[in-house]
Amino acid sequence: MEVESVGGSSQGGGYIQGHMCEHLTELASLGSQTLYSKYTGSQQEVGSGTSTQARDGIQHSAEHDPQTESEIIVMTGQLGTSGSGTSAGSTGMPSRGTTSTPSELHSLPTATLKPDVLLKRLKAMSGELRDSSFEYSTSVVSDHSELSSPPPTVSSKATTPVEPDSNNTTSTTQTAPPASQQPPPPIPVSRARQVPRRRYDVRPRVSIPSDMAPSDYAMQCIAAAENSRLNPYGLHEEEYQLLRDHISHAQVTTYLNIRNGILRLWMSNPLVMVTREEAIGCAKDSRWFDVANVSYEWLVRRGYINFGCVHFKASWSTQNQKAVPEQTRRRKRVVIIGAGMSGLGCARQLEGLFKQNPRRFRDMGEDVPEVVVLEGRDRVGGRVYSRAFKSKPTNPSPVFEDTRATAEMGGMIITGFERGNPLNVLVRAQLALPYHNLRADTTLYNSTGKAVDPVRDRMVEKLYNDCLDRVSEYKFKQQPSKLIEGKRDLIDEGKDSSSEGGRTIAQVEESAARQPHALPVSQQNIAPRVELVPVSTDRLTGRVHMEPGTPATLKAAYKAQLSGWNLKESVTKEDDIDLESAVAKPDATLGSVVDDVITQFKNIVNLDAQDFRMLNWHIANLEYSNAINYNQLSLQGWDIDAGYEWEGKHSMIIGGYQTVPQGLALFPTPLDIRKKSPVTRIKYSTDKSGLATVECEDGSRIEADYVVSTIPLGVLKHGSVQFEPPLPPRKAGAIERLGYGVLNKVILVYKEAFWDEDRDIFGVLRFPPTAGRHSVNQQDYTRNRGRFFQWFNVSNTSGVPCLLALMAGDAGFETEHTCNDDLVSEATRVLRSVFGSHVPEPEETVITRWASDKFARGSYSSAGPNMQQHDYDIMREPVGNLFFAGEHTIGTHPATVHGAYMSGLRAASEVMTSILGPIDVPVPLVLPRDIASLKRKATDPSITKAQVYTEEMDHHIIAQIGLPPEKPKHQSTSPFIYYSREPSVVEEARRRCDIGRRPGKGKSSWNDIRNEMAKMWKDADAETRKPFEAEAGKAKLANVEGDKAWADKLKEWNIKYAELEAKYRADNPFVPDPVEEVAAAGRRTKAQVRSYAEPDSDEDVEMDDE
Repeated sequence: MEVESVGGSSQGGGYIQGHMCEHLTELASLGSQTLYSKYTGSQQEVGSGTSTQARDGIQHSAEHDPQTESEIIVMTGQLGTSGSGTSAGSTGMPSRGTTSTPSELHSLPTATLKPDVLLKRLKAMSGELRDSSFEYSTSVVSDHSELSSPPPTVSSKATTPVEPDSNNTTSTTQTAPPASQQPPPPIPVSRARQVPRRRYDVRPRVSIPSDMAPSDYAMQCIAAAENSRLNPYGLHEEEYQLLRDHISHAQVTTYLNIRNGILRLWMSNPLVMVTREEAIGCAKDSRWFDVANVSYEWLVRRGYINFGCVHFKASWSTQNQKAVPEQTRRRKRVVIIGAGMSGLGCARQLEGLFKQNPRRFRDMGEDVPEVVVLEGRDRVGGRVYSRAFKSKPTNPSPVFEDTRATAEMGGMIITGFERGNPLNVLVRAQLALPYHNLRADTTLYNSTGKAVDPVRDRMVEKLYNDCLDRVSEYKFKQQPSKLIEGKRDLIDEGKDSSSEGGRTIAQVEESAARQPHALPVSQQNIAPRVELVPVSTDRLTGRVHMEPGTPATLKAAYKAQLSGWNLKESVTKEDDIDLESAVAKPDATLGSVVDDVITQFKNIVNLDAQDFRMLNWHIANLEYSNAINYNQLSLQGWDIDAGYEWEGKHSMIIGGYQTVPQGLALFPTPLDIRKKSPVTRIKYSTDKSGLATVECEDGSRIEADYVVSTIPLGVLKHGSVQFEPPLPPRKAGAIERLGYGVLNKVILVYKEAFWDEDRDIFGVLRFPPTAGRHSVNQQDYTRNRGRFFQWFNVSNTSGVPCLLALMAGDAGFETEHTCNDDLVSEATRVLRSVFGSHVPEPEETVITRWASDKFARGSYSSAGPNMQQHDYDIMREPVGNLFFAGEHTIGTHPATVHGAYMSGLRAASEVMTSILGPIDVPVPLVLPRDIASLKRKATDPSITKAQVYTEEMDHHIIAQIGLPPEKPKHQSTSPFIYYSREPSVVEEARRRCDIGRRPGKGKSSWNDIRNEMAKMWKDADAETRKPFEAEAGKAKLANVEGDKAWADKLKEWNIKYAELEAKYRADNPFVPDPVEEVAAAGRRTKAQVRSYAEPDSDEDVEMDDE
């Protein structure tokens, strides 16, 4: 058995490097493997190629003391095997122009490649590939994750500053909070100013399918917005700031239709960029071309489209790559410190932004800026590190043939692809990596190897969630953001608003603010406040699932009784828990208050030692998600990211999560990454126009116009990188207050599995280290609960029989100072207590010690005990020409890989704005109808002629046969809907909700009543359900008959229309201008927008090589 201890990084960790670079020239010449016909949907093989796959085979034998501050790696053996492989064939993606069957819908997202075929996969990135289609999500909830610093308001979530109004006599003077508690400054927005108006060589509607029903098109646009983290029915906070001076409330609907249409183009195939012309073609009228252009600029700059490993069309790039005059100023340079997900995401995004705007730099007399990434390690990925085993699979599955076996030392789980996770595009569309959907079913074992009673397990979990529910009352109160919505019914139907309004949003808000007793601008059009309460725990990640509700509405005893607990003899359901004294303590934390809740619950219900072990297993799981003991978590901010979770199954990348940052580093062209360049000093300028100097450990220096620091929070806390001048007190205070902990892993490789291979996870209850097995004292469990408490079966993703144990909370820190042999022995004892004495010694072992890694100093950030509400926002604020990214700079998605990547997109946007200035908005943004008509006739008479011809033909035909028949509205076919409309049912549900309700909590909300009705429906017998099911059956039959009648009428109408159209065209022939025909050629209009839907089964997602 060989034991390897990993301090979070390795020498030679990037297996694609080395010989892989030899194939980059080959990449440019091979072209695409498969092209798709734009209009017929046919698939044509136009070429094939082979690519020798090679990996780094460097021998590493340097040994390091685990207690040193250097990277503590013991590498004994090769990182991979040398070999070759070939792959040719199609990507398996259906054409844009076809309607996919259900099986095709699943074949698209599961079209994946082995990691070692990553290079071959990306050879197919050509401009002809925007023909795939993805299944859209039906979720109507969108994410409002901030991609740039919001304006100053009471909260980081608000968007509009309070505008001073001397005429408002009701305004009151408010004392400003301390600088350390204020949210970040506003992002630059373009106020009304004169800018050159673009001229567009494109027709309206050219990117809108002409043969698709408007409602179907609208459905695809809405799905695209949801899958892009945007509300399809409302403006993003930044869109509000950008447009409030330029459009009216009535015009918001048209803007959203255009924006959602642009997102639809991107989501239809993220392998290639959406061009400006294609985006402009989403406007239905040339008057809205400038609006479409502004929306396109914002979506591109903020990283909602054209991000990741995206291919830029050759025809587009060559026409923009003109020579820069020799008299040009010095070429600007952006230096990014760190080649983790945030650094690589920022670098790749900047490269893309620069490539899309060469003309802007040429007009400035400059060449396109260069991007340089400095990385201290000799690999990319940062805290995403897939460590290669020496062990090889005995009988490898096809996905592991000719590839290395790996395990995740750091970032490991993708927490759902749906609802806007950008990794959906990176992993499933652009890199097409294989992944394994994790099964969340978890068995908890006690010390005797027996599984705990599942009923008791659920009871304890409910009690644990109730503990968190009661402390949720003391969380930071987030200020709701602005909510400017369009008309939902029109957006659902794909129609623009016929009304345009007279005054802009700003004018309406400011006028309203001047009225007596009116709200200031910042408090108008605010979204309803939604409180979230814990309802369940994600055992795969330790995160708590939240749902809308009111915290701690029911008395503790009554709630425990509802959860199945028997109350003690002297306890009634009116007894409650008092937390005021625990919360009032000056050093109160989440852990100290929850411990107090558990102690009080012990006086309400009978909790035995087994119950305490299960409770502390859940606490250890929470400590795993925060990488620190929960006594070091803020009572107010411990779940600051609640409500921003993704949807979909959790998954792991087969062959290594590190292939994602490696793909970002290499494709479509290699980034300039300078490895083994640890940074020791950053001299920045407080003036954004000044220069910065970055000094490396070897004494070398590099000058930069802009610096982006993705240095982990642990390294910033350690102070090993000096800043000149020192960082402002505001940012230094946030660095000090935010928490940063460590999660370590013990990874064991065996010859064969002795565990249940159909499960991905199991848990082990741990005893107190000294107090004995029967302790019911909560404090006794603190130290030991996170030691080997959770085990992952990673055989499906690593390629060899492998178990991965977590060391969370105090155990994570103790791992740093415990020798390898002791840890392996303890792990083996734990496994033998569950599976018996036949458990063998592992063949190979890897142990992480992230806190000892000088490039990480830990695992990820958390809400420290003294954290203030806006600390994550303060961490992302630029200081002069120094910008910041990393998981510790995004409060909506901290401590996650996707959060790190999103922060890189945001930092790239800020750098771009600093270089080019805010997005230009012409005035007026929407041309009046009369001016637009005159301009169109003067500049493009052929287009006007075609439009007039079509309109006259439509009027002629509709005057004879009328408008097409409208599709009838469907009645609900859900029996529960009819059940919930019954007045007696509503009253009974309200009565049940009010039972046991704590004083001062108000009346039960409709959401509470509806949830109670759902429980009542679930418990109802067949006799109770029968009349409502009958009513639903009648509605279903009526819907079918109505649809059939409508379809018959529509068919008859279409036949009449076609006959009259043919007659009209014969009697009144129209010959379009040749220029118009050329402009229309090659336009992409019809494709079904789909997300990368996961298969219904839990089987691994693979791609068969042909």
